[in-house]
Amino acid sequence: MTKILTSPVKRFSGTVELSDPLTFPQYMAWSKAVQAASEQRDKLTAITVGYDDIVTEVMLPAILQCIEAWHIAGVPEKPTVETFPATPRMSAGRLIAWLAGEIGAVISEEDEEKKE
Repeated sequence: MTKILTSPVKRFSGTVELSDPLTFPQYMAWSKAVQAASEQRDKLTAITVGYDDIVTEVMLPAILQCIEAWHIAGVPEKPTVETFPATPRMSAGRLIAWLAGEIGAVISEEDEEKKE
């Protein structure tokens, strides 16, 4: 299953298909990246992931692994770390921060059973 998300970044308009639920390999890639990024910076947030170049470098591979399909203007159909746009920096940062926030929301979402 996927969750279709619309980019809030004008420069990078379009949609992505986020795995939902994440597979165990996707979750482990994300968890390891968060751990590695946390070792670089004391406070890790979606904003930090998008705008701190050191953290972005660690987190981007995990973000790419969690997105099943890309339909974003200016982003290749199957982006890699080498082909993902880094500029304009503010717009690219907003795109990465938004994706990190969406992935974090999928991970932290409560089980439906617990809500009842």
